Amino acid sequence: MKWGINLLLAVFLLTGCNGSPAYTKINKKEAFLATVNIKDTSLTFMDENYHSFAEWDMTEPFTGALLLADKDTILLYGKEMEQVQVYSLSAGKRITSWKTGKGIVNMQLLHGGKSIAAVNQSDHSIHFLDEEGKQQDVVKVGKSPLTVLQGEKGNRLYVINFGDTKCTVINLATKKIDFEFPIHSSSTGTLLREEKDEIWIGGHGDGDHVEEDLYIYSAKTGQLKKKLKAPTMPIKFLESDEGIYVLSHGTSSLYKLNEQYEEVGRKVVGVNPFEMTSFKKDVVVAGYDSDEIYVMDAKTIAVKQTVKVGEGPFQLLLRE
Repeated sequence: MKWGINLLLAVFLLTGCNGSPAYTKINKKEAFLATVNIKDTSLTFMDENYHSFAEWDMTEPFTGALLLADKDTILLYGKEMEQVQVYSLSAGKRITSWKTGKGIVNMQLLHGGKSIAAVNQSDHSIHFLDEEGKQQDVVKVGKSPLTVLQGEKGNRLYVINFGDTKCTVINLATKKIDFEFPIHSSSTGTLLREEKDEIWIGGHGDGDHVEEDLYIYSAKTGQLKKKLKAPTMPIKFLESDEGIYVLSHGTSSLYKLNEQYEEVGRKVVGVNPFEMTSFKKDVVVAGYDSDEIYVMDAKTIAVKQTVKVGEGPFQLLLRE
């Protein structure tokens, strides 16, 4: 009898009142780089020296995560998940869930973190949510939307429809479509340069066609301004004071361009890289099939170090 009571108490303490497992608590003041690993559904947290200090092994079939404006609340979402799961990093546990239905493939903060754009491929729409997950508006867009970018100078949201040949531009004040402009098929990978009136769009290619160009459109009108020869399947762009970086899925390489769009460096990096970000003035690339991150020197794009993470790092999260 006594043994049974002790066992029940142990289970209660381990799972918490809401039945959610307890995870390593992440101090609110601690900066980190985290990988969202979708093969083993885990999160790997690293400090500013790229030392792994926490690993959250999850059960949800998530494909992405979003850190809210408080820098402590993290959302886990996935196309096959009926609910968005909401966790507190400092508490190390799930605190609630949002009933959204299936289809969410991307989430982005808007208006300084006061609202959220949830990209839903099931109904081909952008769902606008408040900080508590309550739906405010829904805007129908093209087929299989994937990427969204908010303009810093304007009040626009650019939606790249992966399954369509158009970019949808939403007015964030009215939640109406301002205009749409034609783009190439299977588009993904974007860079918004408003001061240059540019939006860069890459992609995988469609069918037997492998994408070997990147397209530069006017952010104001959608007119095609320039088409550049690019490494095979340019799927991610990043800009810093050091230059513009293009991540090629087809060649598993990182390319560096100058302001004249000329290639000034290249480096083979990772196996099936999908994601990169800037952290501590480094360029960090996630190798999806090599289960590691590559820390690159921003000037020379030489590999400074590699770090093993969970299986299938597909997204990178920052808290600096």
